[in-house]
Amino acid sequence: MNPELANSLSPNIPSFTDLKWSDLFKNVSIAGDNDIPINKRGSGVKRLILLNFFRAEAERMQSNTESDGLIYAIEEPETSQHVAHQKILMKALIDLANNENVQVVLTTHSSYVVKQLKFDNIRLVKEKEEDREERVVQAIEPSQLPYPSLNEINFTSFGEVTEEYHDELYSYLYSNKTDGIKWIEEYKNGKTTVDYIRELPNGTTKTEQKTLTEKIRHQIHHPENCHNEPYTETEIRQSIEDMRAFIMRK
Repeated sequence: MNPELANSLSPNIPSFTDLKWSDLFKNVSIAGDNDIPINKRGSGVKRLILLNFFRAEAERMQSNTESDGLIYAIEEPETSQHVAHQKILMKALIDLANNENVQVVLTTHSSYVVKQLKFDNIRLVKEKEEDREERVVQAIEPSQLPYPSLNEINFTSFGEVTEEYHDELYSYLYSNKTDGIKWIEEYKNGKTTVDYIRELPNGTTKTEQKTLTEKIRHQIHHPENCHNEPYTETEIRQSIEDMRAFIMRK
């Protein structure tokens, strides 16, 4: 959003205890592109404007007080936002956090948001195993991937297995090489293979030998091929652990 435009707005916002999302935009008369009223736009656009309302209002309040600092607390800023908007929004929030005496705290479930951050910026809040009523805050350390990955955080912290994390690890192996040899080729060398039935363009099939990791990768990317038994959670977990172990040795 345009900062000058945001600062020129004079919103009439009730106290937060009376806020109701369903009624918030009923009386807003601001018009956007092509004179489309804001209350007729999608929830993502409304949320962006609302965030800028609060930001501008907070900055005005700070300028009128003797406060030494400003903290923005935002819950799941990615809600209703296209991926491209999530990236733009995060860049704006990071720039905002780089200002003197400004801190931005946000919660998120978006892998796109997490990837925009550095490891030092991320904290994991989880229940204590011995007391579900208490929460602990943990720093996130670099693991097998060189960038913050929500999929990796969920795997290392909660044992959550996902196709997306399998894809991230496979892509990392595929894109790296040592002495001209791709890591994925080193990884496959000497590994046990299993049958994989490939579907050819002419409709016929061909049985090939693939490592478990390759087979799972092909099944993820070619769901139209129904000639193979679906992989199990045990198999994809084993494949993920094998790739992580290989990367750790590198």
